[in-house]
Amino acid sequence: MVSNSSHRRLAALLCALGLLVLPGCDKGPEQLAKAEAQYSELVQRGVPPRDPAWDAVIAAYDAIPKDSKARPKADIRIAALRALRGKLPPRPLATPGGLVGPDVEAVVQQRAECEKLARLMGMEKEERRDQVRQQLDACREKLVRLEATAHPPGEGGEEHETVGGPELGRERQR
Repeated sequence: MVSNSSHRRLAALLCALGLLVLPGCDKGPEQLAKAEAQYSELVQRGVPPRDPAWDAVIAAYDAIPKDSKARPKADIRIAALRALRGKLPPRPLATPGGLVGPDVEAVVQQRAECEKLARLMGMEKEERRDQVRQQLDACREKLVRLEATAHPPGEGGEEHETVGGPELGRERQR
């Protein structure tokens, strides 16, 4: 005959064994390690976040069970990757204060054109961004030349008179 205390010992032993075996049922840490390896490999190769290769990494993180202890880290990675793959915010623009004097209207129009190009560059896809950047650089050069000659009478803009002239073009080509 088995005593009551033997039943308790047997039940305690089974509970202890169950606690030892149950953590092994969580496949999340193993899946997380595989997803992290894929992530690291793409980062080391310098693969841009919008590349389709990242779809498999996101899917690997997403496959980690919701009740796994590894899921919180997977959710953080998923959120970060999705944020990087989203639409780029427009770049902030800094512009100097108002101008007075000759050619102010031309300066204002040129600033507006440069601002428009800068915003466009922030929203463009990677393939076209370099082309827009070249247009923006040319726009800024023209703006610098216009601002250099847009001094009101008597404010000493005479020393800048050659900045917008042919000397600037020759010097930049050297």
